[in-house]
Amino acid sequence: MATINAPGIGSGLDVNNIVEQLLTAEARAPKNRLDRQEARLQVELSGYGAMRGSLSSLQSALTALNKPATFQGRSISSSDDDVLTVTSNGKTTSANYDIDVTRLAKSHTLSTDPALAAAQFTDVNDVLGTGSLTFKFGNNVYNPDTDSYSGFTQNPDRASETIEITDGSLIGIRDAINQADIGATASLVFDGEFYRLAITSDDTGEQNAMQISVNDADTLNNDASGLSLLSFNESATHLSQTGTATDSAFTVNGINITSASNTVSNAIESATINLKSVGSASVSVSLDKAKVADVVSKFVENYNGFIDIMNQLTAYNPESNEAGALNGDALTRGITSNLRRMISDPVGEMGNTLSILSEVGVTTDSKTGRLQLNTETLNQQLDDNFGRFAALFSAHGEPSDAGITFLRASNDTAIDDYAINITTAASRGSLSGSALANLEIVEGSNDRLNLSVNGVNVSVVLTAGSYSASQLAAELQAQINNASSMKNAGASVTVSESAGVLSIQSQRYGSASAVEITGGNGSTDLFGSNAISTAGEDVAGTIGGIAATGNGQILSGTGAAKGLTLHVSGAAGDRGTVNFNRGYADRLGSYLQSLLGNDGLLESKTEALQSRIESVNDDRAALQRRLENIEARLRAQFGALDGLIASLQSTGDYLTQQLQSLPTIGNNKK
Repeated sequence: MATINAPGIGSGLDVNNIVEQLLTAEARAPKNRLDRQEARLQVELSGYGAMRGSLSSLQSALTALNKPATFQGRSISSSDDDVLTVTSNGKTTSANYDIDVTRLAKSHTLSTDPALAAAQFTDVNDVLGTGSLTFKFGNNVYNPDTDSYSGFTQNPDRASETIEITDGSLIGIRDAINQADIGATASLVFDGEFYRLAITSDDTGEQNAMQISVNDADTLNNDASGLSLLSFNESATHLSQTGTATDSAFTVNGINITSASNTVSNAIESATINLKSVGSASVSVSLDKAKVADVVSKFVENYNGFIDIMNQLTAYNPESNEAGALNGDALTRGITSNLRRMISDPVGEMGNTLSILSEVGVTTDSKTGRLQLNTETLNQQLDDNFGRFAALFSAHGEPSDAGITFLRASNDTAIDDYAINITTAASRGSLSGSALANLEIVEGSNDRLNLSVNGVNVSVVLTAGSYSASQLAAELQAQINNASSMKNAGASVTVSESAGVLSIQSQRYGSASAVEITGGNGSTDLFGSNAISTAGEDVAGTIGGIAATGNGQILSGTGAAKGLTLHVSGAAGDRGTVNFNRGYADRLGSYLQSLLGNDGLLESKTEALQSRIESVNDDRAALQRRLENIEARLRAQFGALDGLIASLQSTGDYLTQQLQSLPTIGNNKK
């Protein structure tokens, strides 16, 4: 049977209300204390969030100032974009260039010739024949006026390719060529009377003309019928040359230049010229001062944003007695003080050109702490001392030797003037033949060569035929460099010949650079029986008198120079110095990273505040448990009191009844 609990029913007291009021009174002070504590912590946490946001914005603004590339920017333009356009990678020497374009580079184009009866095709399904086509790319010596083909020099960067033709129709041959992806494109053209199969080299320039040899299924490889109609070589020219492979020709400030492409990247230092038509245009290259002015302005703007936020967070109004979220906070004062000190300390020695921010127009307002930018002073310094801006803002190394390039430094690199001494210059691995190369390459006899190039296994098959030593070197280089394993590894070699002896040199520098013969039926015929393989060497030397680490042409410092990384070309010996310094953006950026990083000071502070807020919640839970215990105790006490009062009331009622039943004294007397 359920028990009915009705507190106060015996005593008549409102026990529930009494207990509730007692608990409210008991909880009021600790609850208010915890609420105030949490509110204070939340305000502080919000303040740190605002400060962190402003510091992150400042850090982003410093990123561009800390990149040397920002100060290598060039503004480059063409006076006539219809003749040529030009782009720069940021290192082009400031100058003006007059360019006259007299010829554009063009691709080699061949087509079937309807002048031959067998090539008069009236349907795209007409059949030529089956067999194979071998394409070589290089410089053809061909006179279209006399139809005389007198020579061919292979492009050493392009391997010969053979395509099997099983569908001998015009469409079938077109598709076979295009699907082979060999650097030539086939198409069908109707001239109004006959269909013509046209073949065009994908690349422009004299070095990319096509030589086509045919292995006809009818075994007559050079007759004017069947697949042989596609022959274009010294033995037969059945194809008609409809477009001559030509190099572009132009002058830069009167200097004659030719190029296999209309996109020329080596005529003007670190600039790419895109030739579009014959004509004249002038190219103007100037320092991109506007970009530098913009990033300096953004730095000032974001620094001032930080100062404004800090002023709000640390403010105190004595009239309203209101304080900012971080008023009196020691960490906040320390961060602000450190940043102000860092932007006022000089970089490098005082007296050197551009060593303090005020020299470029950036000064500090002593009352507000905000930066002020004098754009007139900044622009004047950009005109007069543009080359010094990189050292003023970024981590920057200045080598005195033109053959040494500063690549990067780390937070560990000490500011210093480091002497550079090279004891071993970097070299490339090579393979040298021990005998004259056999210039007759026979299929299945001496046409295969297996190599290891920089640890990459390469297998090549040379095209059978008679070669000169230079032609064989070009064929071998093309086959090696176009091997899929070499392309996947990003590796390449140069093959040369001297007095008929072949040599291969890897294009990679360092101890990982090597060329070795691993097999193949043509190894002895090509290089003799005692070919010599010489491994490359890493650059070695000292930076600041301490042994450095070499990898290829890359030299990395140790000790105080730890993190200083240089690219070294040229000979061994004393190579001058590298003056390394840290500019404002680098110094500020490193400090901000120590604050904002995952293990930074602000992250630790934020985690501590969140932990304290969680502790407040734990205290609330503990308070609730204490109140529940107090409530239980009070209800037990009031329950006992209720029972006692009920018992007393019962006793009182009994006594009252007994007293009422007694005869009065007066009645007894009667």
